[in-house]
Amino acid sequence: MSKHRPHRSSRSASWGHTLPAAKSRMLKRNLLFLALTAGATATLALCSKAQAAGGAYVVDDGAINAPGECNVDVWYQSTRHQGSSHNSVIAPACTFSQLPWVQLGAAVQRQQADDHGETQLSPQIKVQLLNREDLGLQLALAGSAHWALNRHHSFDGGDLTLPLTFSASDRLRLNLNAGWTHAYDEGEQNHRWTWGTGVEYDLMPSLTLIAERYGQRGGEQGWQAGPRLHVGQHLDLDLIVGQHLSEDRDRWLTTGATLRF
Repeated sequence: MSKHRPHRSSRSASWGHTLPAAKSRMLKRNLLFLALTAGATATLALCSKAQAAGGAYVVDDGAINAPGECNVDVWYQSTRHQGSSHNSVIAPACTFSQLPWVQLGAAVQRQQADDHGETQLSPQIKVQLLNREDLGLQLALAGSAHWALNRHHSFDGGDLTLPLTFSASDRLRLNLNAGWTHAYDEGEQNHRWTWGTGVEYDLMPSLTLIAERYGQRGGEQGWQAGPRLHVGQHLDLDLIVGQHLSEDRDRWLTTGATLRF
């Protein structure tokens, strides 16, 4: 090690001057959320099993939980240019032994922007249509509905998606999505076709790199990418950057975790 290495306090001061105050606060919140999530769930890691895909990523895969297995996804997302805008999500899902081809779940999302908050509940179902390990193919049908809990017009829309996963090798998986969405945008009903492509590459047993590109016909488009750290075989930790490719091209940073039991 070099004996001229700067003191810790000097590096911290330099870091603090590099980032604007709003971006520094956003980064600290994401790192704190990741640290708290890891600490709270590490004690459960010995009794659960982690898998790839899912979490805060938009492009779904064709797999479901094994019969009798559940998972909980949690993540926190902040926009880069608007420190006051953020989303928090918790999404449990289970596959029961009596229905080994069906995964049932729900997502609770809290959106906060400009001192205005909204909570949304989204029940979810995912049915596996094909699972051919010899061909490396998995196909499913996923659906969800969305209700805003603190709004007069509570029904916010729904989605249907066909996610297909092709395992090109032991390390590389490709995800393709085609679907349809129905949404209420400020009182206007919109129906759009949706699409998405994603890639997962296992760089090493403890690290997977994930990237995706997705969009709606005539609507929102964006991309996300980041590393996924596998803590043993039981817990996944995500750090994701993303950007909209339409309108104001907002960027965001997401931290999250997936726990299976």
